Amino acid sequence: MKLFRTFFLFTFVVLTSCNSNETPTSNELIKRAIEVSGWENPNFEIEFDFRDYHYYLKRQPNGYVYRRMIQKEGELQVDEMSNLSSLQRILSGTPIILSDSLQQLYTNSLNSVLYFFQLPLPLSDNAVISENLGEELIMGAPYWNIKVTFREEGGGGDFQDEYRYWIHKENYTIDYLAYNYQTSGGGTRFRKAIHPVSIEGVRCQDYINFKSEIKFPPLDSLPSWFAAGKLIEVSRIENQNINVNKTLSH
Repeated sequence: MKLFRTFFLFTFVVLTSCNSNETPTSNELIKRAIEVSGWENPNFEIEFDFRDYHYYLKRQPNGYVYRRMIQKEGELQVDEMSNLSSLQRILSGTPIILSDSLQQLYTNSLNSVLYFFQLPLPLSDNAVISENLGEELIMGAPYWNIKVTFREEGGGGDFQDEYRYWIHKENYTIDYLAYNYQTSGGGTRFRKAIHPVSIEGVRCQDYINFKSEIKFPPLDSLPSWFAAGKLIEVSRIENQNINVNKTLSH
């Protein structure tokens, strides 16, 4: 009996050790990143300023509302869209008719700002196809390299874009990301997160935006190019006056 208990304990330890060394799936890593960043609450609204615009987003289990506002020549211009309605422009309370091309342009612009602001939450969308490409060192720190593509249904007008997200192996934060895009002539960007802050338990961070001399380099090559100083800074994504409200009713 004692021999059996010893064998059972040895087997349990071996199995536990093996399980703990298993490579996590991309979905497990994304879920953990969302929890660590405080984005798992299904009810919230956030306001912030980015460049010339004031942004507003509201999320509840039944959908979302995106909005951006700007004062132009004394008139308030509002672009608003939701999961139930396409983008509409309102100028001083009056709806403006937009051409299809302009409506798509403003939709992409509003979506882009709020997509990156909410990371890693958008990685849980149904349209996301993710894969863990394995471990990688960036500037001496360990990361999981997550590949993300999108299904055409629900993936939006830029569903053909491809992303990489490097999730820190210990902190589960997204400190670097890269993507290629086809709109507006297309290109590739690499982003380094800066200025992380916690506001009402939600992690918010800014980015330095880089490009390479090659228009469409392999995304997985960008971390080493960044470390070697071979990327060119394009812009800085810096959000101001962030306000988070997580007390919305269901």
